[in-house]
Amino acid sequence: MAILLSVVPSHSPIFWSCVGVYADVVKLLSPSKRLQKLAEEIARYSRRPPETPEQALIRRMNEAQTLAEYESCTIDLDHLQGHEAWKEEKDSIEPGYNPDVIENQVVRLRSAVIERDTAALHHLLRTGLSRDLGGMNSLRLYKHSWFGTKKLIDEYINTVLEAIDMFSETSSGNDIPTIEVRRSQQSLEDALKFFGRSALTLSGGALLGMKHVGVVKTLWEAELLPEIISGASAGSIVAAIVGSSTDERMVEVLDRFPFSDLAVFDPPGTGRLGWLKQRVYTVLRTGAFFEMENLKRVMKDWLGDITFREAHYKTGRVVNICVSSAGSAEPRLLNFVTAPDVFIWSAVCASCAVPGVFSPANIYEKDPLTKEEKLWMQNAKQTFVDGSLDHDIPMRKLSEMFNVNFFIVSQVNPHVRLFLDHEENFRGKQPGAPVPFRTPFQAAKEVLREEIIHRAQQFADLGIPQGLYRWASLFNQQYTGDINILPDIQGSEYLNMMMNPTSEFMLRATVAGERATWPRMCRIKNCVAIELALIQAIHRLRDRVNFGPEARAAREQKRSSSRGRPGRGRSARPSFLRRRSLSIESPVSGENGLVPPVPLRVRRNVSLGNISMKPTFSITTPRTTPYLSPQVGIEQDILADALVMTSAQSETLSGTAGTDSQPS
Repeated sequence: MAILLSVVPSHSPIFWSCVGVYADVVKLLSPSKRLQKLAEEIARYSRRPPETPEQALIRRMNEAQTLAEYESCTIDLDHLQGHEAWKEEKDSIEPGYNPDVIENQVVRLRSAVIERDTAALHHLLRTGLSRDLGGMNSLRLYKHSWFGTKKLIDEYINTVLEAIDMFSETSSGNDIPTIEVRRSQQSLEDALKFFGRSALTLSGGALLGMKHVGVVKTLWEAELLPEIISGASAGSIVAAIVGSSTDERMVEVLDRFPFSDLAVFDPPGTGRLGWLKQRVYTVLRTGAFFEMENLKRVMKDWLGDITFREAHYKTGRVVNICVSSAGSAEPRLLNFVTAPDVFIWSAVCASCAVPGVFSPANIYEKDPLTKEEKLWMQNAKQTFVDGSLDHDIPMRKLSEMFNVNFFIVSQVNPHVRLFLDHEENFRGKQPGAPVPFRTPFQAAKEVLREEIIHRAQQFADLGIPQGLYRWASLFNQQYTGDINILPDIQGSEYLNMMMNPTSEFMLRATVAGERATWPRMCRIKNCVAIELALIQAIHRLRDRVNFGPEARAAREQKRSSSRGRPGRGRSARPSFLRRRSLSIESPVSGENGLVPPVPLRVRRNVSLGNISMKPTFSITTPRTTPYLSPQVGIEQDILADALVMTSAQSETLSGTAGTDSQPS
C-alpha cells in the first residue's frame, strides 16, 4: 500500500481511494481512540465528491503565480458561469450607466481615426475625454464577472488610445510646421488638464507596509504605475524608493527589496536578550521604543542624498511624503514643489516617527549653494511625526497641487482594515438589484467608528491634552479612494509589526500585494490608460519641438526600451494588456506586443442602426476619471504644466523655478 501511494500522483482518484482504505484499516486495528478518530476524518475526506470544473478553476485562480495565469483562470470561469454573455450585452441594471453615450463617442473617434481627420481628433480629444463617460466608471460594473467589464467600455478605452497615438504621430512629422506642432501639444495638455491625474497612495502600517511592494510591482510590470506616488509612515519607504528609481533600475530595485537590509527597528543580528536590553535603554534615554538611527541608516543606504527635486528630474515621477507637525495638528505634504531641496531620506524618517515608537524627527535639506546638509526652515525646534496621524491619504492636497482626481489606495493600516470591506471583490454571483445591500455587520462597524470619533471630540471640548485625543484622528480620516487595494493580513503578522522584516516575510508580503492587485487590474487599466497615453503623446510632441530627428529617435528608442519589453514582467503578458490595431493595415502578430484585429461583431442600436464595432488594442498605460474639485487659478495651472516639462526646456529656462524634466 505504501509503495502504491508513493507512485500514484496525489491528484489521482486512485491515490485517494488507497488513502481511504488505509485509513479504514488503521481505524479498525488501532487501540487509540484519538488515532481512530483521526483515521475516520481522513477516510471521510478521501471519499469527498470529485472536484467540479468550477471548483478546479477557483483553486487554480487562488494558486496562480502570475497575472497572466490569474487572468486565464478568471476568463475561463466567466465562460463557464455565463458571465461573458453579460459583458457582450449592451445594457445593464446599474443606475447611471448609459451605453448609448459611450457608443456614440466610440463611433465618432473611430471615424476620425480611420479617416485620419486630425481636425476632428483635435476637437474630440480636447473636449470629449472623460473618465466617467456614460457612468462607465461605476464600481458595480466590475462586480458582474471575475475579470473585466462591458466590452463596450474596453472598446472606448482602446479607441481613445489609438486616437491619441494617431494624433501624436501625424502631428509630429518632420514636414509639420513647428507652430502646428505646438498647437497640437497645447491641445493634448488641455485634454490632460481636463481629464485630470491619477495618484497611487500607500498607507502606513509598520511592517505590514511592505505589502505595498507587491502592489507597485504589479502596476509597474503592467506599465500602469501612476507618475504621482504618495506615502505615509511605512508607505513612505516604498514610495520614496520607487519614486526615485528610473525604469531602467526598477527591476533591480524590486528584486533587491526582499533580500536587502531593512532593519529599521534594530541593528541586524540583534538577539532576544539584546532586543530587551536595547528597548529598556532606549526608552529611558529618549522616551521612545526604537532608535531613529537604524531607520536613518537604512534609508540613506537606499536613497543616498537625493532630494525631491533631483528625484523628479531623474525619473519624472512625483514623490510625496506625508508628515505631521509634532506640536500641532498641522499636516504637511513634502514634494518637489513644497520642499524641493529636502533630502528624501529625512522626510521618510519624519513620516515614520510614530509617537512613542520613534522620537520626533527634524527634517534636513541640501543647501543650494554649498550643497551641505542643514535644517529645513532653519528651525531646530520644529520636529515632525508620523504622517498617518493627520492625513494617511492626502487627497485634498494632491488634488489642489497636481490636479489629481483619481486615487488608487493600497491600505494596510490595521486599525483601518477593521472597518473596511473587500467591496470590489466578485464572489461568483452577479448583483440582482441596482442598489447594494448593507449587511448588519457593516452597519455595526460604521456605528462603532462614529462613536469613537464622537468621544474624541468630547475629549477635545473638555480640554484634554492634545496628545491623548489626537490619536482619534486616526479614525476620522478618508482612508479609501476610487480603487482600494487591500492585501490579505494574517493574524500572526499583527504580532510582528514592530520587528525587522525577514527575507521570507518580504517574499510573502510581495506575493500578498500582487494577489490583492490582480482582481482590480482591469479597472485600473480603464481608469489610468488614457492619462498615461496623453503624457506620452505630449512628450513626443515636445521632443519634436525641442530636438532634431536623430535626437528624437534616440529618446524615443530609450523610452520604448523600458515599455512593453518582455524583461519587465518576465512572464507571459496578460491578453487584456496586449494592443490590437484599429487600422486596416495591422502590424504582424507578435511585434511589440501587437496582435491583429479580430473579426468584428455587429451591435444593433435603435438610435444608431447597425454599427460595426472594431476591437482595438489594450494599451500599456491606463488612466482615471475626475473625482475631486478641478484645478483653480493660475498657480495650480503652473504646477500642472510643470509636471510635463522636458529637460530641454529646463536647460533653456535655467534658473526658473518649477520646471520639470521628461521621465527617463
